[in-house]
Amino acid sequence: MIQKNFQLFILLLLFACTNNSKHFIINAETDRVGDAILSKIASSNNIIDTVSIKNGQFSFKKSIKEEELFRLQFHDGSSFQIATTPGEKIKVNFKEQNLSISGSTCTEKLMELDEKLIELVIFRDSITKKLQSLSRDDDYENIMLEHRELFFNRLNEHKEYLKKFIDENKDSKVSLAALFQTYGKSNSVLTVDEDLEDFEKVLKNLKAKFPQSKDIELLENQILKFKPLANGQPAPIFSLPNLDGETISLSDYKGKIILVDFWASWCKPCRIENPKLVKLYNKYSDLDFEIISISLDGTPRQKNPEEDWKKAIETDNLTQWEHLSELTGWQTYVREMYNLNSIPYTVLIDREGKIIAKNLRGADLEIKIKNLLTK
Repeated sequence: MIQKNFQLFILLLLFACTNNSKHFIINAETDRVGDAILSKIASSNNIIDTVSIKNGQFSFKKSIKEEELFRLQFHDGSSFQIATTPGEKIKVNFKEQNLSISGSTCTEKLMELDEKLIELVIFRDSITKKLQSLSRDDDYENIMLEHRELFFNRLNEHKEYLKKFIDENKDSKVSLAALFQTYGKSNSVLTVDEDLEDFEKVLKNLKAKFPQSKDIELLENQILKFKPLANGQPAPIFSLPNLDGETISLSDYKGKIILVDFWASWCKPCRIENPKLVKLYNKYSDLDFEIISISLDGTPRQKNPEEDWKKAIETDNLTQWEHLSELTGWQTYVREMYNLNSIPYTVLIDREGKIIAKNLRGADLEIKIKNLLTK
């Protein structure tokens, strides 16, 4: 009896080990040449394997314990994502610009995400092309503003699609692909700043479904890093001296829409933006809109930072609103408080003292201000 129980224990142990370390297989046909590179998404050491493409074919066989996200890359720069679970046998056909994948339900969902993203990018490019054709129109500035609003409306529709996708796939890591989708080199559709609730929702779902996943730590670190200054969070209160040496606090502006503008007299991009700020102020200051400019003058290279600061304010006609500075350059405590590493940098704050947007300029900034003031 003891021997039979021991044999049963060994069989159960072998089954458990096999079940926790299953393979997935990718068999592919392609017209690409060179190597196919398999990388794990959201991993610091992400290259998993590289195989040579021979006679238009290649294959991978890898062991995983749970659903994982991968990217297949080629030397011509093309790539696509694959989401696979243990035991799947995936067939890929990737020739010219045509891609077909079978044998993986999660990958089909990723392809759906890509198709929706392509629709957004095509719409964005059509807007850009139309604006280029109208660049000499006398009313170009208003036309540009209208078309930017059209794009943002379309972008918001895509955001809602991604949020619905996340809700419908809460037990899958494909929700991560939706969470971190981008429509340009550095343009994320969803961000911790604007969509904190969705980031925290995905994190909660991952912890419940994949408690041992390394993706949890990476996502958690992302949230912890950006949450304190995310949209909807209270704007950190600061107090700084103005041009007359009086202490002015952010709390003095309670009940108003406030744009906190970080700049410096020596910053050329800041000086280029200043006329746009003047125009914004003149247009919306009667509607409870205020600007607070915080200067980072006071760098070691400046001989007389206070004089440089005051002269720039006069030269750029910025005297209509409050200007604050410790004249300590990048060492000012407010820079650290708002975690900025470059200027110009803006923080838009609503009537309740909550951050509503960061680092917007030009038409994008005006659209946001107008929406807040007309709410």
